[in-house]
Amino acid sequence: MKISQNLYVRVPLAIAIVAVLVALVSSTLSYYAGLQEKKDTNYLLVKQLAQTMAKTATISAYLNDRELGQEIISGLLSNDLVQGARLSGEGEMSISSGALNKPQDGIVIQLIHPFIDDTLVGTLTVYPDNNYIQQQVENSLKKEVALILIQSIIIAFFVSLIVHRWLTKPIQKLTDSFTTINPSIPKTMRMLLVKQGAKNEIGKLTKGINSLMHELHLTISNERALREKTQELERKFRLIFEQASAGICLLDEKNTITTFNPAFLQYFSVAGQTDLASLHFPTLLNNVDKLEELLLSIRADKNRPQVTLDIECRIGNKTLWLHCLFAKLTEQRSNERSSDQGNLVEVIIHDVTERAEREFQTRFEADHDPLTHLLNRRSGDKKLDNTLLYCLENQQSLVLMMIDLDKFKPVNDTYGHEAGDKVLIAIAKRLKTHFNLATDLCIRWGGDEFIVARQLTNFDQELMLEQANNILAEIEQPIHISNNMQCQVGASIGIVVAPKDAKVLHELMVKADDMMYQVKASGRGQVAFYQNP
Repeated sequence: MKISQNLYVRVPLAIAIVAVLVALVSSTLSYYAGLQEKKDTNYLLVKQLAQTMAKTATISAYLNDRELGQEIISGLLSNDLVQGARLSGEGEMSISSGALNKPQDGIVIQLIHPFIDDTLVGTLTVYPDNNYIQQQVENSLKKEVALILIQSIIIAFFVSLIVHRWLTKPIQKLTDSFTTINPSIPKTMRMLLVKQGAKNEIGKLTKGINSLMHELHLTISNERALREKTQELERKFRLIFEQASAGICLLDEKNTITTFNPAFLQYFSVAGQTDLASLHFPTLLNNVDKLEELLLSIRADKNRPQVTLDIECRIGNKTLWLHCLFAKLTEQRSNERSSDQGNLVEVIIHDVTERAEREFQTRFEADHDPLTHLLNRRSGDKKLDNTLLYCLENQQSLVLMMIDLDKFKPVNDTYGHEAGDKVLIAIAKRLKTHFNLATDLCIRWGGDEFIVARQLTNFDQELMLEQANNILAEIEQPIHISNNMQCQVGASIGIVVAPKDAKVLHELMVKADDMMYQVKASGRGQVAFYQNP
Protein backbone atom coordinates (compact mmCIF):
# COMPACT_ATOMS: atom_id res chain seq x y z
CA MET A 1 0.00 0.00 0.00
CA LYS A 2 1.21 3.53 -0.74
CA ILE A 3 0.25 4.72 2.70
CA SER A 4 2.40 2.12 4.45
CA GLN A 5 5.33 2.76 2.05
CA ASN A 6 5.11 6.45 2.73
CA LEU A 7 4.98 5.70 6.41
CA TYR A 8 8.16 3.64 6.12
CA VAL A 9 9.90 6.59 4.52
CA ARG A 10 8.39 9.39 6.55
CA VAL A 11 9.09 7.99 10.01
CA PRO A 12 12.88 7.31 9.55
CA LEU A 13 13.24 10.51 7.57
CA ALA A 14 11.51 12.49 10.28
CA ILE A 15 13.69 10.89 12.97
CA ALA A 16 16.86 11.58 10.93
CA ILE A 17 15.89 15.20 10.24
CA VAL A 18 15.06 15.81 13.88
CA ALA A 19 18.33 14.14 14.99
CA VAL A 20 20.41 16.16 12.52
CA LEU A 21 18.66 19.39 13.44
CA VAL A 22 19.16 18.73 17.14
CA ALA A 23 22.81 17.81 16.51
CA LEU A 24 23.37 20.95 14.42
CA VAL A 25 21.76 23.19 16.98
CA SER A 26 23.59 21.59 19.91
CA SER A 27 26.95 21.50 18.08
CA THR A 28 26.55 25.12 16.96
CA LEU A 29 25.81 26.19 20.50
CA SER A 30 28.72 24.05 21.72
CA TYR A 31 31.02 25.53 19.05
CA TYR A 32 30.32 29.15 19.90
CA ALA A 33 30.26 28.48 23.63
CA GLY A 34 33.56 26.52 23.54
CA LEU A 35 35.35 28.86 21.12
CA GLN A 36 35.91 31.63 23.59
CA GLU A 37 36.43 29.20 26.43
CA LYS A 38 39.33 27.44 24.63
CA LYS A 39 40.81 30.78 23.62
CA ASP A 40 40.78 31.88 27.23
CA THR A 41 42.39 28.57 28.23
CA ASN A 42 45.25 29.04 25.75
CA TYR A 43 45.78 32.61 26.83
CA LEU A 44 45.90 31.40 30.42
CA LEU A 45 48.59 28.86 29.47
CA VAL A 46 50.66 31.62 27.85
CA LYS A 47 50.30 33.73 30.96
CA GLN A 48 51.30 30.81 33.19
CA LEU A 49 54.34 30.24 30.96
CA ALA A 50 55.33 33.88 31.30
CA GLN A 51 54.91 33.75 35.06
CA THR A 52 57.10 30.64 35.18
CA MET A 53 59.93 32.57 33.50
CA ALA A 54 59.35 35.68 35.64
CA LYS A 55 61.96 34.87 38.35
CA THR A 56 64.67 34.10 35.85
CA ALA A 57 63.76 37.22 33.89
CA THR A 58 63.99 39.28 37.11
CA ILE A 59 67.57 38.09 37.72
CA SER A 60 68.47 38.83 34.09
CA ALA A 61 67.02 42.33 34.34
CA TYR A 62 68.57 43.02 37.75
CA LEU A 63 72.03 41.87 36.65
CA ASN A 64 71.58 43.38 33.21
CA ASP A 65 72.58 39.97 31.82
CA ARG A 66 71.66 40.07 28.14
CA GLU A 67 72.84 36.49 27.49
CA LEU A 68 70.50 35.14 30.13
CA GLY A 69 67.75 37.36 28.82
CA GLN A 70 68.26 36.04 25.30
CA GLU A 71 67.93 32.47 26.58
CA ILE A 72 64.67 33.40 28.31
CA ILE A 73 63.27 34.93 25.10
CA SER A 74 64.34 31.92 23.06
CA GLY A 75 62.75 29.56 25.59
CA LEU A 76 59.43 31.41 25.35
CA LEU A 77 59.44 31.42 21.54
CA SER A 78 60.00 27.69 21.52
CA ASN A 79 56.36 27.33 22.64
CA ASP A 80 53.91 27.30 19.67
CA LEU A 81 51.47 29.50 21.58
CA VAL A 82 54.02 32.41 21.67
CA GLN A 83 54.88 34.43 18.59
CA GLY A 84 56.99 37.13 20.23
CA ALA A 85 58.54 38.30 23.53
CA ARG A 86 60.31 41.35 24.95
CA LEU A 87 62.48 41.69 28.10
CA SER A 88 63.38 45.16 29.33
CA GLY A 89 65.53 45.92 32.36
CA GLU A 90 67.52 48.65 34.10
CA GLY A 91 69.43 50.95 32.00
CA GLU A 92 69.10 50.42 28.32
CA MET A 93 68.60 46.67 28.47
CA SER A 94 65.87 45.59 25.96
CA ILE A 95 65.82 42.18 24.35
CA SER A 96 63.01 41.20 21.93
CA SER A 97 62.40 38.50 19.38
CA GLY A 98 59.55 37.19 17.18
CA ALA A 99 56.47 39.07 15.97
CA LEU A 100 55.46 41.83 18.32
CA ASN A 101 51.82 42.88 18.07
CA LYS A 102 50.18 45.92 19.51
CA PRO A 103 51.13 46.61 23.13
CA GLN A 104 47.59 45.89 24.27
CA ASP A 105 47.82 42.35 22.82
CA GLY A 106 50.79 41.35 25.01
CA ILE A 107 50.76 39.75 28.42
CA VAL A 108 52.89 42.00 30.65
CA ILE A 109 54.64 40.58 33.76
CA GLN A 110 56.06 43.13 36.20
CA LEU A 111 59.57 42.18 37.39
CA ILE A 112 59.97 43.10 41.11
CA HIS A 113 63.39 43.90 42.66
CA PRO A 114 64.63 40.74 44.42
CA PHE A 115 65.60 42.64 47.56
CA ILE A 116 63.43 45.74 47.59
CA ASP A 117 59.67 45.27 47.52
CA ASP A 118 57.52 47.49 45.32
CA THR A 119 60.49 48.34 43.14
CA LEU A 120 60.45 47.40 39.46
CA VAL A 121 63.59 46.28 37.72
CA GLY A 122 61.92 45.60 34.36
CA THR A 123 59.05 44.00 32.45
CA LEU A 124 58.56 40.76 30.56
CA THR A 125 56.00 41.03 27.71
CA VAL A 126 54.79 37.88 25.96
CA TYR A 127 52.70 38.06 22.74
CA PRO A 128 50.41 35.04 22.14
CA ASP A 129 50.12 33.67 18.60
CA ASN A 130 46.42 34.55 17.98
CA ASN A 131 46.21 32.88 14.58
CA TYR A 132 47.66 29.65 15.85
CA ILE A 133 45.39 29.67 18.89
CA GLN A 134 42.33 30.41 16.65
CA GLN A 135 43.23 27.61 14.27
CA GLN A 136 43.84 25.11 17.04
CA VAL A 137 40.56 25.98 18.73
CA GLU A 138 38.56 25.73 15.48
CA ASN A 139 40.11 22.37 14.57
CA SER A 140 39.32 20.98 17.99
CA LEU A 141 35.71 22.19 17.92
CA LYS A 142 35.15 20.91 14.39
CA LYS A 143 36.15 17.45 15.49
CA GLU A 144 33.68 17.65 18.39
CA VAL A 145 30.86 18.82 16.05
CA ALA A 146 31.62 15.98 13.61
CA LEU A 147 31.50 13.45 16.44
CA ILE A 148 28.15 14.83 17.63
CA LEU A 149 26.66 14.61 14.08
CA ILE A 150 27.94 11.07 13.58
CA GLN A 151 26.60 10.07 16.98
CA SER A 152 23.17 11.60 16.17
CA ILE A 153 22.97 9.83 12.80
CA ILE A 154 23.87 6.49 14.38
CA ILE A 155 21.23 7.01 17.11
CA ALA A 156 18.62 8.02 14.47
CA PHE A 157 19.40 4.90 12.44
CA PHE A 158 18.92 2.50 15.35
CA VAL A 159 15.83 4.39 16.57
CA SER A 160 14.32 4.07 13.05
CA LEU A 161 14.97 0.32 13.12
CA ILE A 162 13.28 0.00 16.50
CA VAL A 163 10.32 2.15 15.40
CA HIS A 164 9.95 0.10 12.22
CA ARG A 165 10.04 -3.16 14.16
CA TRP A 166 7.65 -2.16 16.91
CA LEU A 167 5.45 0.48 15.24
CA THR A 168 5.38 0.97 11.47
CA LYS A 169 5.48 -2.72 10.54
CA PRO A 170 2.56 -3.69 12.85
CA ILE A 171 0.65 -0.61 11.66
CA GLN A 172 1.22 -1.70 8.05
CA LYS A 173 -0.19 -5.14 8.75
CA LEU A 174 -3.14 -3.57 10.58
CA THR A 175 -3.71 -1.16 7.68
CA ASP A 176 -3.55 -3.93 5.07
CA SER A 177 -6.17 -5.90 6.99
CA PHE A 178 -8.35 -2.84 7.55
CA THR A 179 -8.37 -1.74 3.90
CA THR A 180 -10.04 -5.00 2.88
CA ILE A 181 -13.15 -4.01 4.84
CA ASN A 182 -16.05 -2.40 2.96
CA PRO A 183 -18.88 -1.21 5.26
CA SER A 184 -21.36 -1.52 2.38
CA ILE A 185 -20.56 -5.26 2.17
CA PRO A 186 -21.17 -6.86 5.58
CA LYS A 187 -19.26 -10.04 4.58
CA THR A 188 -16.00 -8.08 4.44
CA MET A 189 -16.36 -6.89 8.02
CA ARG A 190 -14.38 -9.74 9.54
CA MET A 191 -12.26 -9.49 12.65
CA LEU A 192 -8.66 -8.28 12.29
CA LEU A 193 -5.84 -10.69 13.14
CA VAL A 194 -4.14 -10.11 16.47
CA LYS A 195 -1.32 -12.08 18.08
CA GLN A 196 -2.28 -14.21 21.00
CA GLY A 197 -1.41 -12.52 24.27
CA ALA A 198 -0.47 -9.21 22.60
CA LYS A 199 -0.75 -6.63 25.36
CA ASN A 200 0.99 -3.71 23.73
CA GLU A 201 -0.74 -0.67 22.27
CA ILE A 202 -1.05 -2.19 18.78
CA GLY A 203 -2.74 -5.29 20.22
CA LYS A 204 -5.08 -3.17 22.30
CA LEU A 205 -5.86 -1.02 19.25
CA THR A 206 -6.65 -4.12 17.16
CA LYS A 207 -8.96 -5.50 19.84
CA GLY A 208 -10.66 -2.13 20.08
CA ILE A 209 -11.16 -2.01 16.29
CA ASN A 210 -12.59 -5.53 16.32
CA SER A 211 -15.04 -4.55 19.06
CA LEU A 212 -15.97 -1.40 17.15
CA MET A 213 -16.52 -3.36 13.92
CA HIS A 214 -18.79 -5.79 15.73
CA GLU A 215 -20.94 -2.92 16.99
CA LEU A 216 -20.77 -1.25 13.58
CA HIS A 217 -21.96 -4.42 11.90
CA LEU A 218 -24.98 -4.55 14.21
CA THR A 219 -25.61 -0.84 13.70
CA ILE A 220 -25.45 -1.13 9.90
CA SER A 221 -27.86 -4.05 9.94
CA ASN A 222 -30.31 -2.14 12.17
CA GLU A 223 -29.86 1.01 10.11
CA ARG A 224 -30.61 -0.84 6.90
CA ALA A 225 -33.83 -2.21 8.32
CA LEU A 226 -34.73 1.23 9.70
CA ARG A 227 -33.92 2.87 6.35
CA GLU A 228 -36.29 0.53 4.56
CA LYS A 229 -39.05 1.38 7.03
CA THR A 230 -38.26 5.09 6.74
CA GLN A 231 -38.36 4.97 2.95
CA GLU A 232 -41.75 3.26 3.10
CA LEU A 233 -43.08 5.87 5.54
CA GLU A 234 -41.60 8.67 3.44
CA ARG A 235 -43.33 7.30 0.36
CA LYS A 236 -46.66 7.21 2.18
CA PHE A 237 -46.27 10.68 3.65
CA ARG A 238 -45.20 12.12 0.31
CA LEU A 239 -48.25 10.53 -1.28
CA ILE A 240 -50.44 12.15 1.40
CA PHE A 241 -48.63 15.48 1.01
CA GLU A 242 -48.88 15.58 -2.77
CA GLN A 243 -52.49 14.34 -3.04
CA ALA A 244 -53.94 16.18 -0.02
CA SER A 245 -56.92 18.40 -0.81
CA ALA A 246 -55.68 20.98 1.71
CA GLY A 247 -52.90 23.36 0.76
CA ILE A 248 -49.75 22.75 2.84
CA CYS A 249 -46.58 24.82 3.03
CA LEU A 250 -43.61 25.45 5.33
CA LEU A 251 -42.38 28.94 6.26
CA ASP A 252 -38.85 29.77 7.39
CA GLU A 253 -37.88 32.47 9.88
CA LYS A 254 -38.32 35.16 7.18
CA ASN A 255 -41.86 33.88 6.35
CA THR A 256 -40.59 32.64 2.99
CA ILE A 257 -42.28 29.55 1.56
CA THR A 258 -39.71 26.73 1.41
CA THR A 259 -42.01 23.79 0.52
CA PHE A 260 -45.58 23.54 -0.77
CA ASN A 261 -47.83 20.84 -2.22
CA PRO A 262 -49.81 20.93 -5.49
CA ALA A 263 -53.06 21.88 -3.69
CA PHE A 264 -51.36 24.98 -2.26
CA LEU A 265 -50.14 25.95 -5.73
CA GLN A 266 -53.65 25.46 -7.10
CA TYR A 267 -55.11 27.86 -4.51
CA PHE A 268 -52.71 30.69 -5.33
CA SER A 269 -51.95 30.14 -9.02
CA VAL A 270 -53.44 32.43 -11.64
CA ALA A 271 -54.61 31.20 -14.99
CA GLY A 272 -51.68 30.93 -17.38
CA GLN A 273 -49.06 30.72 -14.60
CA THR A 274 -47.33 27.60 -13.33
CA ASP A 275 -45.64 29.07 -10.26
CA LEU A 276 -46.48 31.23 -7.27
CA ALA A 277 -46.62 34.98 -7.75
CA SER A 278 -44.49 35.41 -4.61
CA LEU A 279 -42.74 33.14 -2.11
CA HIS A 280 -43.35 35.65 0.71
CA PHE A 281 -46.40 34.11 2.37
CA PRO A 282 -48.02 37.28 3.84
CA THR A 283 -47.84 38.91 0.42
CA LEU A 284 -49.84 36.06 -1.15
CA LEU A 285 -52.72 36.68 1.27
CA ASN A 286 -52.71 40.49 0.78
CA ASN A 287 -52.35 41.04 4.54
CA VAL A 288 -48.64 41.52 5.18
CA ASP A 289 -48.54 43.43 8.48
CA LYS A 290 -51.19 41.39 10.28
CA LEU A 291 -49.78 38.02 9.20
CA GLU A 292 -46.16 38.94 10.00
CA GLU A 293 -47.23 40.05 13.46
CA LEU A 294 -49.21 36.83 13.95
CA LEU A 295 -46.34 34.59 12.79
CA LEU A 296 -43.91 36.46 15.06
CA SER A 297 -46.18 35.90 18.07
CA ILE A 298 -46.55 32.19 17.20
CA ARG A 299 -42.77 31.72 17.17
CA ALA A 300 -42.32 33.68 20.40
CA ASP A 301 -45.15 32.07 22.39
CA LYS A 302 -44.19 28.61 23.65
CA ASN A 303 -47.71 27.96 24.97
CA ARG A 304 -49.47 28.58 21.64
CA PRO A 305 -48.30 25.97 19.15
CA GLN A 306 -51.37 26.33 16.88
CA VAL A 307 -53.46 29.27 15.67
CA THR A 308 -56.40 29.29 13.25
CA LEU A 309 -57.49 32.28 11.20
CA ASP A 310 -59.97 32.95 8.39
CA ILE A 311 -58.48 35.33 5.84
CA GLU A 312 -60.06 37.00 2.84
CA CYS A 313 -57.70 37.40 -0.11
CA ARG A 314 -57.97 38.26 -3.75
CA ILE A 315 -56.20 36.02 -6.26
CA GLY A 316 -56.45 37.23 -9.83
CA ASN A 317 -60.11 38.04 -10.48
CA LYS A 318 -61.52 35.88 -7.69
CA THR A 319 -61.98 36.54 -3.98
CA LEU A 320 -61.45 33.60 -1.62
CA TRP A 321 -61.93 32.98 2.06
CA LEU A 322 -59.20 30.68 3.33
CA HIS A 323 -59.19 28.91 6.69
CA CYS A 324 -55.50 28.85 7.77
CA LEU A 325 -54.05 26.71 10.53
CA PHE A 326 -50.59 27.86 11.69
CA ALA A 327 -48.52 25.34 13.64
CA LYS A 328 -45.05 25.92 15.05
CA LEU A 329 -42.77 22.97 14.35
CA THR A 330 -40.92 21.74 17.43
CA GLU A 331 -38.43 18.90 17.72
CA GLN A 332 -39.44 16.37 20.37
CA ARG A 333 -35.81 15.51 21.04
CA SER A 334 -34.10 18.45 22.68
CA ASN A 335 -30.62 18.94 21.25
CA GLU A 336 -28.52 21.68 19.68
CA ARG A 337 -29.18 20.61 16.09
CA SER A 338 -32.95 21.03 16.53
CA SER A 339 -32.73 24.53 18.02
CA ASP A 340 -33.56 26.08 14.64
CA GLN A 341 -36.75 24.01 14.22
CA GLY A 342 -38.70 26.54 16.32
CA ASN A 343 -38.38 29.06 13.48
CA LEU A 344 -40.34 26.87 11.04
CA VAL A 345 -44.12 27.25 10.78
CA GLU A 346 -46.43 24.84 8.99
CA VAL A 347 -49.51 26.29 7.29
CA ILE A 348 -52.52 24.17 6.31
CA ILE A 349 -55.12 25.95 4.15
CA HIS A 350 -58.70 25.05 3.30
CA ASP A 351 -60.99 26.95 0.92
CA VAL A 352 -64.01 28.01 3.01
CA THR A 353 -65.38 30.58 0.59
CA GLU A 354 -68.81 28.92 0.34
CA ARG A 355 -69.08 28.52 4.10
CA ALA A 356 -67.96 32.12 4.67
CA GLU A 357 -70.47 33.42 2.16
CA ARG A 358 -73.22 31.46 3.90
CA GLU A 359 -72.09 32.83 7.25
CA PHE A 360 -72.00 36.38 5.88
CA GLN A 361 -75.43 35.93 4.39
CA THR A 362 -76.78 34.50 7.64
CA ARG A 363 -75.18 37.27 9.66
CA PHE A 364 -76.45 39.88 7.19
CA GLU A 365 -79.97 38.51 7.40
CA ALA A 366 -79.78 38.46 11.18
CA ASP A 367 -78.59 42.07 11.36
CA HIS A 368 -80.52 43.64 8.47
CA ASP A 369 -84.11 44.25 7.51
CA PRO A 370 -85.01 41.73 4.78
CA LEU A 371 -86.99 44.32 2.80
CA THR A 372 -84.83 47.46 2.82
CA HIS A 373 -81.46 45.82 3.67
CA LEU A 374 -80.95 48.50 6.31
CA LEU A 375 -79.90 47.56 9.84
CA ASN A 376 -82.80 46.11 11.78
CA ARG A 377 -83.84 47.35 15.21
CA ARG A 378 -81.96 44.72 17.18
CA SER A 379 -78.55 45.18 15.53
CA GLY A 380 -79.12 48.91 15.06
CA ASP A 381 -79.76 49.40 18.79
CA LYS A 382 -76.46 47.62 19.61
CA LYS A 383 -74.47 49.65 17.05
CA LEU A 384 -76.02 52.90 18.28
CA ASP A 385 -75.02 52.08 21.84
CA ASN A 386 -71.40 51.30 20.79
CA THR A 387 -71.18 54.43 18.62
CA LEU A 388 -72.48 56.63 21.45
CA LEU A 389 -69.90 55.19 23.86
CA TYR A 390 -67.13 55.84 21.32
CA CYS A 391 -68.25 59.45 20.81
CA LEU A 392 -68.34 60.09 24.54
CA GLU A 393 -64.84 58.64 25.04
CA ASN A 394 -63.36 60.59 22.09
CA GLN A 395 -65.22 63.89 22.63
CA GLN A 396 -67.20 63.64 19.40
CA SER A 397 -70.85 64.37 18.65
CA LEU A 398 -73.51 61.84 17.71
CA VAL A 399 -76.39 63.29 15.63
CA LEU A 400 -79.48 61.08 15.78
CA MET A 401 -82.42 61.62 13.39
CA MET A 402 -85.82 60.04 13.96
CA ILE A 403 -87.56 59.90 10.54
CA ASP A 404 -91.21 58.92 10.18
CA LEU A 405 -92.93 58.81 6.78
CA ASP A 406 -96.01 60.95 6.19
CA LYS A 407 -99.00 59.69 4.19
CA PHE A 408 -97.62 56.17 4.03
CA LYS A 409 -100.74 54.39 5.29
CA PRO A 410 -102.86 55.63 2.33
CA VAL A 411 -100.36 54.06 -0.03
CA ASN A 412 -100.91 50.63 1.56
CA ASP A 413 -104.66 51.17 1.64
CA THR A 414 -104.87 52.41 -1.91
CA TYR A 415 -102.24 50.45 -3.82
CA GLY A 416 -101.66 47.47 -1.55
CA HIS A 417 -98.84 46.24 0.64
CA GLU A 418 -96.68 45.36 -2.33
CA ALA A 419 -96.66 49.01 -3.37
CA GLY A 420 -95.93 49.97 0.24
CA ASP A 421 -92.90 47.65 0.20
CA LYS A 422 -91.64 49.36 -2.97
CA VAL A 423 -92.00 52.73 -1.27
CA LEU A 424 -89.99 51.56 1.74
CA ILE A 425 -87.27 50.12 -0.52
CA ALA A 426 -87.05 53.38 -2.48
CA ILE A 427 -86.87 55.48 0.71
CA ALA A 428 -84.09 53.23 2.06
CA LYS A 429 -82.05 53.68 -1.14
CA ARG A 430 -82.48 57.46 -0.95
CA LEU A 431 -81.34 57.50 2.66
CA LYS A 432 -78.23 55.49 1.78
CA THR A 433 -77.29 57.97 -0.95
CA HIS A 434 -77.05 60.67 1.74
CA PHE A 435 -75.60 58.53 4.54
CA ASN A 436 -73.06 56.07 3.25
CA LEU A 437 -69.92 56.80 5.29
CA ALA A 438 -68.29 54.18 7.49
CA THR A 439 -69.42 56.17 10.55
CA ASP A 440 -73.09 56.56 9.40
CA LEU A 441 -75.88 54.27 10.57
CA CYS A 442 -79.17 53.81 8.69
CA ILE A 443 -81.74 51.73 10.61
CA ARG A 444 -85.28 50.65 9.86
CA TRP A 445 -86.65 51.09 13.34
CA GLY A 446 -90.06 49.62 12.54
CA GLY A 447 -92.94 50.04 10.05
CA ASP A 448 -92.36 53.33 8.24
CA GLU A 449 -90.00 54.69 10.89
CA PHE A 450 -86.26 55.11 10.26
CA ILE A 451 -83.29 56.25 12.32
CA VAL A 452 -80.15 57.83 10.90
CA ALA A 453 -77.08 58.46 13.11
CA ARG A 454 -74.00 60.47 12.19
CA GLN A 455 -70.70 60.50 14.06
CA LEU A 456 -69.15 63.99 13.75
CA THR A 457 -65.98 65.53 15.07
CA ASN A 458 -67.41 69.08 14.81
CA PHE A 459 -71.21 69.53 14.93
CA ASP A 460 -72.66 72.35 12.78
CA GLN A 461 -76.43 72.75 13.33
CA GLU A 462 -77.01 74.86 10.20
CA LEU A 463 -75.21 72.34 8.02
CA MET A 464 -77.14 69.51 9.67
CA LEU A 465 -80.42 71.32 9.09
CA GLU A 466 -79.56 71.81 5.42
CA GLN A 467 -78.78 68.12 5.06
CA ALA A 468 -82.06 67.14 6.78
CA ASN A 469 -84.07 69.39 4.45
CA ASN A 470 -82.31 67.80 1.47
CA ILE A 471 -83.42 64.42 2.77
CA LEU A 472 -87.00 65.63 3.07
CA ALA A 473 -86.88 66.96 -0.49
CA GLU A 474 -85.48 63.65 -1.68
CA ILE A 475 -88.16 61.63 0.13
CA GLU A 476 -90.96 63.79 -1.35
CA GLN A 477 -89.94 62.93 -4.91
CA PRO A 478 -92.46 60.67 -6.70
CA ILE A 479 -91.94 56.92 -6.43
CA HIS A 480 -92.85 54.61 -9.35
CA ILE A 481 -94.76 51.59 -8.16
CA SER A 482 -95.65 50.27 -11.64
CA ASN A 483 -95.28 51.25 -15.27
CA ASN A 484 -98.18 53.72 -15.26
CA MET A 485 -98.49 54.41 -11.57
CA GLN A 486 -96.58 56.44 -9.02
CA CYS A 487 -97.14 57.77 -5.55
CA GLN A 488 -95.68 60.37 -3.23
CA VAL A 489 -94.95 60.45 0.52
CA GLY A 490 -93.32 62.88 2.91
CA ALA A 491 -91.49 62.66 6.25
CA SER A 492 -91.15 64.31 9.65
CA ILE A 493 -87.71 64.46 11.30
CA GLY A 494 -86.75 64.94 14.94
CA ILE A 495 -83.06 65.49 15.71
CA VAL A 496 -81.09 65.19 18.97
CA VAL A 497 -77.37 65.57 19.55
CA ALA A 498 -75.26 63.73 22.11
CA PRO A 499 -73.76 64.55 24.51
CA LYS A 500 -75.40 68.00 24.38
CA ASP A 501 -78.99 66.74 24.70
CA ALA A 502 -78.33 63.49 26.57
CA LYS A 503 -75.62 60.91 27.26
CA VAL A 504 -77.82 57.83 27.41
CA LEU A 505 -79.19 56.20 24.26
CA HIS A 506 -82.67 55.65 25.71
CA GLU A 507 -83.01 59.34 26.59
CA LEU A 508 -81.82 60.37 23.13
CA MET A 509 -84.38 58.06 21.47
CA VAL A 510 -87.21 59.41 23.63
CA LYS A 511 -86.30 63.04 22.91
CA ALA A 512 -85.89 62.41 19.17
CA ASP A 513 -89.24 60.63 19.11
CA ASP A 514 -90.88 63.56 20.95
CA MET A 515 -89.45 66.06 18.46
CA MET A 516 -90.66 63.96 15.53
CA TYR A 517 -94.21 63.86 16.89
CA GLN A 518 -94.12 67.59 17.54
CA VAL A 519 -93.30 68.06 13.84
CA LYS A 520 -96.24 65.82 12.86
CA ALA A 521 -98.54 67.77 15.19
CA SER A 522 -97.41 71.09 13.69
CA GLY A 523 -98.12 70.18 10.08
CA ARG A 524 -95.59 67.48 9.04
CA GLY A 525 -92.81 67.66 6.41
CA GLN A 526 -90.42 69.59 8.66
CA VAL A 527 -87.27 69.22 10.74
CA ALA A 528 -86.99 70.03 14.45
CA PHE A 529 -83.94 70.03 16.77
CA TYR A 530 -84.38 69.23 20.42
CA GLN A 531 -84.09 72.31 22.63
CA ASN A 532 -83.23 71.96 26.33
CA PRO A 533 -86.02 73.56 28.44
